[in-house]
Amino acid sequence: MGRSWPAIHFYRSSFALSSVFSVTAPAPVSIMSPPRILLCGDVFGRLNQLYKRVISVNKSAGPFDALLCVGQFFPDSTDQLDEFMDYVEGRSVIPLSTYFIGDYGVGAAKVLLASSKDSANQGFKMDGLKICGNLHWLKGSGKFTLHGLSVAYLSGRRSSDGLPFGTYTQDDVDVLRAIAEEPGVIDLVPTSDIPPGVSDLSGSDATVSELAVEIKPRYVRWEMTRCLSLCT
Repeated sequence: MGRSWPAIHFYRSSFALSSVFSVTAPAPVSIMSPPRILLCGDVFGRLNQLYKRVISVNKSAGPFDALLCVGQFFPDSTDQLDEFMDYVEGRSVIPLSTYFIGDYGVGAAKVLLASSKDSANQGFKMDGLKICGNLHWLKGSGKFTLHGLSVAYLSGRRSSDGLPFGTYTQDDVDVLRAIAEEPGVIDLVPTSDIPPGVSDLSGSDATVSELAVEIKPRYVRWEMTRCLSLCT
């Protein structure tokens, strides 16, 4: 039997960081209510504002199970770094389990290098490297199940510089192409770069379009997400 899928209704949001998009995955028979995931665009390190908005949405339309962030997660200036590090170092609490793919920006290299060296993050981990309580970095590319939602992701932007963070490699693309050959349905593919033709902005990435065609997900979300949607 095919999986049923709920209608998604969009409306404009005044959320300054970008948007929050909710996806409700079909629930197994044994589960009373289906899992629900929030999805937001560029954060730019403004975690106080992000989680204030998340708490508000969770109260009015929740509860939600997790938050998935696409686009740039780290600050774009040193002005936001202290606020960001308050969460990473445990002085501020992250209220909802959060996953991000935009591994670039001010402070990214230092935070992610420390996380990569953590013994708890060693080995083959597609479901996220733990940065701190309730915060997980989806490194490179992979596939995992997020509260019942099948997610295949591509972290970072395309680059030929070979930087250790903030860019993806051909190996990361090949992993997703192998995943595309596997049986089963992928519900969501979050990426940092946008496919060409979506907007008139520069910096679009044809690889994202190619992967979307090959994987055939139910949804593709990228960093230019601008709507706040709620499932009804």
